Amino acid sequence: MKEINIVLTQTNTVISKTLKAVSKKPYNHISISFDNNCRTMFSFGRKITWFPLIGGFVREEPDRGVFKMHPETKCKIYRLEVTDEDYNVINDRLERFLEEPNSFRYSFLNIFLIYFNIPYQRQHFYVCSSFVTYLLWGIVPFKKEISLVTPDDYNKLELEEVYEGTLKEYVSGKVACSNI
Repeated sequence: MKEINIVLTQTNTVISKTLKAVSKKPYNHISISFDNNCRTMFSFGRKITWFPLIGGFVREEPDRGVFKMHPETKCKIYRLEVTDEDYNVINDRLERFLEEPNSFRYSFLNIFLIYFNIPYQRQHFYVCSSFVTYLLWGIVPFKKEISLVTPDDYNKLELEEVYEGTLKEYVSGKVACSNI
């Protein structure tokens, strides 16, 4: 068995605060990490830290980019235990993104379609939650189409919650791994 971390976050960027105001949910971004301390995460988000309108597949690190700009970023971390076979499936799916990161785009259209509950998935276009859901599809039971899953839907799954607080404190090791 192997472990994967699902990381929900909420920064203080204008876009993140707007999504929070509209969704009324505490976390509006999701990433996936294959290391226990979440030093490296993968998601879909802004490719240029200071310019939110260019987005795509990104490797996120707590001490770089948006997370560095917003050290007060709140997070909730879930640990998902998967079989070795499922872990390999997830890694194979991720490898496609790692090999051609510039082939994928952020789907601003889907942000609006999710709000109106309209499923629509274009090839090579994702939002953070559709990306993580794509990686976990068939391994974690989802009751929605991939394009309609939101970060908050992960709060409704039976996942092991290991931490809630600031991302900075978690990755710095200032808190115990199981803070809940």
